[in-house]
Amino acid sequence: MEISDLEAAIEAANNNDEATLVSLFKQFSAEEWADVSYDWKYENRQKVSDFIQKSVKILPASVEFERIQYLVSEYVLALVYLPGSIDLAATALVTFWNRHQNGDPKELIKQLERFSEHPDGERVAEIAATAKGIDFQK
Repeated sequence: MEISDLEAAIEAANNNDEATLVSLFKQFSAEEWADVSYDWKYENRQKVSDFIQKSVKILPASVEFERIQYLVSEYVLALVYLPGSIDLAATALVTFWNRHQNGDPKELIKQLERFSEHPDGERVAEIAATAKGIDFQK
Protein backbone atom coordinates (compact mmCIF):
# COMPACT_ATOMS: atom_id res chain seq x y z
CA MET A 1 0.00 0.00 0.00
CA GLU A 2 1.32 3.40 -0.97
CA ILE A 3 0.60 6.80 0.51
CA SER A 4 -1.49 7.54 -2.61
CA ASP A 5 -3.75 4.59 -1.72
CA LEU A 6 -4.29 5.96 1.78
CA GLU A 7 -4.99 9.39 0.30
CA ALA A 8 -7.56 7.79 -2.02
CA ALA A 9 -9.19 6.13 0.99
CA ILE A 10 -9.24 9.46 2.85
CA GLU A 11 -10.89 11.12 -0.14
CA ALA A 12 -13.45 8.30 -0.38
CA ALA A 13 -14.30 8.66 3.32
CA ASN A 14 -14.60 12.44 2.96
CA ASN A 15 -17.01 11.88 0.07
CA ASN A 16 -18.94 9.10 1.86
CA ASP A 17 -17.97 6.85 -1.05
CA GLU A 18 -18.57 3.46 0.55
CA ALA A 19 -17.90 1.46 -2.63
CA THR A 20 -14.42 2.93 -3.13
CA LEU A 21 -13.60 2.66 0.55
CA VAL A 22 -14.68 -0.99 0.70
CA SER A 23 -12.70 -1.73 -2.47
CA LEU A 24 -9.55 -0.28 -0.91
CA PHE A 25 -10.10 -2.15 2.35
CA LYS A 26 -10.47 -5.41 0.42
CA GLN A 27 -7.48 -4.68 -1.80
CA PHE A 28 -5.02 -4.35 1.09
CA SER A 29 -4.42 -6.55 4.12
CA ALA A 30 -4.70 -5.21 7.65
CA GLU A 31 -0.90 -5.27 7.90
CA GLU A 32 -0.53 -3.25 4.70
CA TRP A 33 -2.70 -0.50 6.16
CA ALA A 34 -0.38 -0.40 9.16
CA ASP A 35 2.74 -0.34 6.96
CA VAL A 36 2.02 2.99 5.26
CA SER A 37 4.71 5.55 6.08
CA TYR A 38 4.76 6.35 9.80
CA ASP A 39 6.21 9.80 9.06
CA TRP A 40 3.43 10.65 6.59
CA LYS A 41 0.74 9.54 9.05
CA TYR A 42 2.44 11.51 11.83
CA GLU A 43 2.66 14.66 9.70
CA ASN A 44 -0.98 14.25 8.64
CA ARG A 45 -2.28 12.93 11.96
CA GLN A 46 -5.45 15.02 12.10
CA LYS A 47 -6.36 14.00 8.56
CA VAL A 48 -5.68 10.33 9.36
CA SER A 49 -7.68 10.54 12.58
CA ASP A 50 -10.63 12.14 10.78
CA PHE A 51 -10.39 9.36 8.18
CA ILE A 52 -10.53 6.64 10.83
CA GLN A 53 -13.48 8.25 12.62
CA LYS A 54 -15.41 8.63 9.33
CA SER A 55 -14.51 5.16 8.04
CA VAL A 56 -15.90 3.31 11.07
CA LYS A 57 -19.23 5.03 10.40
CA ILE A 58 -19.24 4.17 6.67
CA LEU A 59 -17.72 0.70 6.33
CA PRO A 60 -20.15 -2.23 6.16
CA ALA A 61 -19.99 -5.47 8.15
CA SER A 62 -18.18 -7.15 5.24
CA VAL A 63 -15.02 -5.38 6.44
CA GLU A 64 -13.41 -7.56 9.08
CA PHE A 65 -13.10 -6.18 12.59
CA GLU A 66 -9.39 -7.11 12.53
CA ARG A 67 -8.79 -4.48 9.83
CA ILE A 68 -10.41 -1.86 12.03
CA GLN A 69 -8.24 -2.95 14.97
CA TYR A 70 -5.10 -2.45 12.87
CA LEU A 71 -6.32 0.93 11.70
CA VAL A 72 -7.14 2.03 15.23
CA SER A 73 -3.69 0.99 16.42
CA GLU A 74 -2.42 4.14 14.70
CA TYR A 75 -3.73 6.09 17.69
CA VAL A 76 -0.97 4.60 19.86
CA LEU A 77 1.62 4.97 17.10
CA ALA A 78 1.70 7.83 14.59
CA LEU A 79 -1.35 9.60 16.03
CA VAL A 80 -0.46 9.34 19.73
CA TYR A 81 0.32 13.06 19.98
CA LEU A 82 -3.21 14.07 19.04
CA PRO A 83 -5.14 15.31 22.07
CA GLY A 84 -7.40 12.50 23.25
CA SER A 85 -5.84 9.95 20.89
CA ILE A 86 -6.47 6.96 23.13
CA ASP A 87 -10.08 7.94 23.71
CA LEU A 88 -10.45 8.46 19.95
CA ALA A 89 -9.10 4.94 19.42
CA ALA A 90 -11.66 3.49 21.83
CA THR A 91 -14.42 5.53 20.21
CA ALA A 92 -13.55 4.25 16.73
CA LEU A 93 -13.46 0.63 17.89
CA VAL A 94 -16.74 0.85 19.77
CA THR A 95 -18.45 2.75 16.94
CA PHE A 96 -17.61 0.03 14.42
CA TRP A 97 -18.38 -2.73 16.92
CA ASN A 98 -21.80 -1.31 17.78
CA ARG A 99 -22.71 -1.10 14.11
CA HIS A 100 -21.70 -4.66 13.21
CA GLN A 101 -20.47 -6.83 16.10
CA ASN A 102 -18.58 -8.95 13.56
CA GLY A 103 -15.41 -9.69 15.50
CA ASP A 104 -14.26 -11.57 18.54
CA PRO A 105 -15.64 -9.77 21.61
CA LYS A 106 -12.69 -11.03 23.68
CA GLU A 107 -10.30 -9.24 21.31
CA LEU A 108 -12.33 -6.05 21.61
CA ILE A 109 -12.22 -6.27 25.40
CA LYS A 110 -8.45 -6.92 25.37
CA GLN A 111 -7.81 -3.91 23.18
CA LEU A 112 -10.06 -1.68 25.29
CA GLU A 113 -8.28 -2.90 28.42
CA ARG A 114 -4.92 -1.92 26.91
CA PHE A 115 -6.30 1.49 26.02
CA SER A 116 -7.73 1.96 29.53
CA GLU A 117 -4.28 1.25 31.01
CA HIS A 118 -2.67 3.95 28.84
CA PRO A 119 -2.00 7.16 30.82
CA ASP A 120 -4.03 9.16 28.29
CA GLY A 121 -7.00 6.78 28.22
CA GLU A 122 -9.09 9.01 30.48
CA ARG A 123 -12.51 8.13 29.06
CA VAL A 124 -11.91 4.60 27.78
CA ALA A 125 -13.96 2.89 30.50
CA GLU A 126 -16.87 5.24 29.84
CA ILE A 127 -16.62 4.66 26.08
CA ALA A 128 -16.25 0.88 26.52
CA ALA A 129 -19.39 0.81 28.66
CA THR A 130 -21.37 1.76 25.54
CA ALA A 131 -20.17 -1.28 23.55
CA LYS A 132 -23.04 -3.63 22.78
CA GLY A 133 -22.91 -7.17 24.06
CA ILE A 134 -19.72 -6.97 26.09
CA ASP A 135 -19.09 -6.59 29.80
CA PHE A 136 -16.12 -4.28 30.20
CA GLN A 137 -14.73 -4.26 33.71
CA LYS A 138 -11.97 -1.82 34.50
